[in-house]
Amino acid sequence: MRFQRPALSGPLHVASHVFLVVFGWLLFGGFWWAVLQQETNSLSNIVWLLAGTLVLLPVITLYWVLHNRGIYDRKGPRRQVQVVESPYLQDWAGRPVHAEFEHLKQAPLITIRSTPDAKHFLAPPGQLQAFPETA
Repeated sequence: MRFQRPALSGPLHVASHVFLVVFGWLLFGGFWWAVLQQETNSLSNIVWLLAGTLVLLPVITLYWVLHNRGIYDRKGPRRQVQVVESPYLQDWAGRPVHAEFEHLKQAPLITIRSTPDAKHFLAPPGQLQAFPETA
């Protein structure tokens, strides 16, 4: 590993993690107990299902971890969130959207006027507030 995982913040944090893990295993065991109590399932089917699950899930998880580590090795750590242009020109119903989004970012109140033909995002004039830009 190239970095050290952050430690848990204290004994209460550790206890909550232990509680969640124990609760998860008890829930898992409880459901399997309920399955085993049903007489319509043969024990061999349950053994195959359990064995397959215990093998297949860790293999898939290991593959996914190795895949992600390969991406990290090729690209390196993320430096910033990618900025993607996503123009909002139509809504989900295909109606054209009319809005000045840069103007609306500073508006404390936005009114959406929706008609069968178009959708308009409106801010009352004179109510704009300057908010500091966040990084």
